[in-house]
Amino acid sequence: MGRHQLRSSASFPEPRPKSDGVEKRLLEAAEAGDALAQCNLAILYDNGMDDNGYAVDGGRPQAMRWLLAAAEQGQPRAQVKLAQVYAEGPDISGSHTTACGWFLLATMGLRGIHRHNARSGYERIASHLTPAQIAKARGFARDWTPARSREGH
Repeated sequence: MGRHQLRSSASFPEPRPKSDGVEKRLLEAAEAGDALAQCNLAILYDNGMDDNGYAVDGGRPQAMRWLLAAAEQGQPRAQVKLAQVYAEGPDISGSHTTACGWFLLATMGLRGIHRHNARSGYERIASHLTPAQIAKARGFARDWTPARSREGH
């Protein structure tokens, strides 16, 4: 078998119903305005399961809420993930332009392979945009300022 191996379904048959409390701790920190906790909670909700195999409630709408909160505070990992979500689907209401703006913004806070991946994401989506859309994405990244942490976001 190659370098990549899939987990056997026998190893993780179904998500376990009761969490060890990580979701609750992340939610408390996220609600207090912790951008890293917001990002991690968003990823947890989007996956539907924590790292220990416990099922979590939330789904894509909650994931987007927390990703946006973290991205607006300047969390580069959240900015890339948010850009990827916007880039995934069809270009509805300028979502690909928005994705490019977030990809560009994330490149400013990332290094190494993560920066390269954000830049590649930008280039992949920008290749399908008009010059006006690209200018709009660049303007967003240029003019952006981080939001202050807000309790109870």
